[in-house]
Amino acid sequence: MDDNKIQIENYSEDMQKHVRKQQLRNTRRKSGPKNKAKKPRQKEWIPDSWDDIDDLDYSVDERIMPRGEEERRREIERKALSGTSGGNSERAADPQGSEPASGSRPGIPGLVVGVSSGMCRVDIHNGAAPILCDIRGSLKSQETGFTNVVAAGDQVKINLNGEQRGVVEEVLPRRSILARPYRPDVGKISSKQQIVVANIDRVLIVASWREPNIWPALIDRYLIAVQRNQLEAVICVNKIDLVEDPAEFQATIKPYQDLGFRLILTSAETGAGIDELAVLLKSSTTVLAGLSGVGKSTLLTAIQPSLDLRVGKVTQRGTFTGQGRHTTTQSRLWNLENGGVVIDTPGIREFGLVGIKQAQLAEWYPEMVDHLGGCRYSDCSHSNEPGCAIKAAVANGAISELRYKNYTQIYDELCA
Repeated sequence: MDDNKIQIENYSEDMQKHVRKQQLRNTRRKSGPKNKAKKPRQKEWIPDSWDDIDDLDYSVDERIMPRGEEERRREIERKALSGTSGGNSERAADPQGSEPASGSRPGIPGLVVGVSSGMCRVDIHNGAAPILCDIRGSLKSQETGFTNVVAAGDQVKINLNGEQRGVVEEVLPRRSILARPYRPDVGKISSKQQIVVANIDRVLIVASWREPNIWPALIDRYLIAVQRNQLEAVICVNKIDLVEDPAEFQATIKPYQDLGFRLILTSAETGAGIDELAVLLKSSTTVLAGLSGVGKSTLLTAIQPSLDLRVGKVTQRGTFTGQGRHTTTQSRLWNLENGGVVIDTPGIREFGLVGIKQAQLAEWYPEMVDHLGGCRYSDCSHSNEPGCAIKAAVANGAISELRYKNYTQIYDELCA
């Protein structure tokens, strides 16, 4: 082949590339997004308790292609190469870019095992360590009524950006949640909720007899939340080795036993109740919830020492004297060796109720339901009014004084 022919072919190839680039530019002007592209988000994330996070190599300059952008670019190129730039041409079949018929996004299915600072860890069930994942910005922008996009226990779909990093593309429908009101500032409650955990079967309400002292009103709040979400509730009273007065102890737990709630009495010090608790946790997915310092992490470590969870001592001075320090800083999911799944949650010093008004509260106390409608006044608050059937039931012992006291405390905190 002579030099002239080679030059002609090279020139022709260059011209074809030039024409193709020009077609792409023209098509982008007509088919591209109208808004100017935003700069990539700058994100600095400092983990709270994932000790091995320092071993990961990732950049704080986050560049995530918006949902659908890859598909949009393929469509633009297809239109340009076919000589069309309008928006009404029939779309070519693209098994990689098209949406599945069900409407679900493509991606690798996984389970969220931990959440922290707007990121999460996802187990994709391949035997490897969970993947550290960003959360797609379009998911964060959706108005759901919740402050957090994902929670421990969520089933999600992710795409991988590398061997150790991914992006959450979709949160699959939840079968159950445990949520509480969101407090943006001390003393304020917004209309949104914070999801504590998702897709659970059982709530193990952990209270300690002492250090910190048992708080029956908090137990009642959890019981109401569990009943509203149609979950199983089990009450665990820990640190029973600190019981000084057996009569006082029995008087405190008897109202819950009489109502049919299952109680497990435990002590990590003596080993009491640990075997019974281990058998309970063998089945289903259980979340441990309760006040800071009651010993949730200690109990899990007693059942499975390999978990090696951090535990802390009870505060001995300051505003929260006698209460626990936060050693679990975010909800974390663990697969137990005996086959169960548990989620350890951060200890909280309060648990508000969402969506319940004062007039509805008594309906969530099973022992009060049969007495409703027997009061003199139809709008009776069951506190100060004469002719109250609930107060009469308390007086004759049909309703425990302890539970009634809890009711009045919670009633005063709810909106009318």
